Amino acid sequence: MLNLLKGWYEKHFSTPGTVEFALVLLVAFLVVYYFMWLVGPLVVALCIAYCLDWFVRFGCRKLKFSRTIASVLTMVLFVGLSVGVLVFVAPRVVHQGNQFYTTMQNFMLPENQQVDDDFDSVVASRTYSFVKSLPEPLSSMFTEEEIKGYVSQLRSTVIANTSDIIKNQVMPSVVNVMSWLMYLIIVPIFTLLMLMDKERLKKRFSTYILPDNKSVLNTFWPKINAQIEGYIRGKVLHVIIITMVNTVAFLLLGLNYAFLLGFGVGLSVVIPYVGAVIITIPVVLVSVFQFGFGTYLLSILAVYLIIQLLDSNVLTPMLFSKATNLDAFSILAAIFIFGGLWGFWGVFFSIPLATFIRTIFIYWPSRGKLDRDEVFKIENKKPQ
Repeated sequence: MLNLLKGWYEKHFSTPGTVEFALVLLVAFLVVYYFMWLVGPLVVALCIAYCLDWFVRFGCRKLKFSRTIASVLTMVLFVGLSVGVLVFVAPRVVHQGNQFYTTMQNFMLPENQQVDDDFDSVVASRTYSFVKSLPEPLSSMFTEEEIKGYVSQLRSTVIANTSDIIKNQVMPSVVNVMSWLMYLIIVPIFTLLMLMDKERLKKRFSTYILPDNKSVLNTFWPKINAQIEGYIRGKVLHVIIITMVNTVAFLLLGLNYAFLLGFGVGLSVVIPYVGAVIITIPVVLVSVFQFGFGTYLLSILAVYLIIQLLDSNVLTPMLFSKATNLDAFSILAAIFIFGGLWGFWGVFFSIPLATFIRTIFIYWPSRGKLDRDEVFKIENKKPQ
């Protein structure tokens, strides 16, 4: 057993600098996980500065600004855009979210039982007509009253669970965000200082924290940086486009809670696969409760489906291309693990973090390992 561990250690950590680099990664993870309450503003500012650095570099290279001027202009635009969203968009979303929560609560009240019975009767009647058209013995397995009971139970379960999620998951997050209003002052200051003093901070970090052998980091960073930068820029633009398109579509269709649902659909793209399924439930529920079962409901669902198909087959490939080469299993595993560790932000950064880990595994210097380019060719080779 000892010889096995010794052989594994010599294979993966014999290159100078690999042990120190592994310790840096481990300590960084432990600090963020256990001391997020303390280093939270720094971590948030670092993530924002990383995303905004592209605009600062653009100002320095293309517009010939000094880094200080480019950083200040970038922060002014960023803060102005953020304030605009908080003033003009956030109140509408919060107001409609409160209305939606109140509506879910009202559906559970006894005085609305008659409305619920009418809804259950319509669904049960349509479902029973479909069951009767099926061949024997399926057509005789259920009566209309049994189907109505199942529909009523399902409706109550969905409404109760949705109300519970809003009360116990969404609302505490909103209150928590409101209690961190200090971030609105501290984080922009940290971000501006990081953008202005980037080179000096990099030099300090490289001198006092990173290992002496920089070849390990020089191997990882270009690949990681290119993929993560492309993903974050594409994802932010993705969220904005999907939010605007769905909000406009819902407003034109006259759907209630258009801003809330459009914002929810926009955020759902942060969670591949799972997000699209989750956000579809409230869209369908609101459509059914507002317009009932009919041709107009089919029109709403058709428009929503077309937007989803265009997003999956046109917009997503256009924005991301080869920014990430993760398979579906890795994406879902990253969402599950990092979401469990850090909540919403863990989900948002799950793909960059998974890309980071994947790049480390592929490029980690080890004896007897395939050429890195060969590894990428093997992983990305399409099946015959």
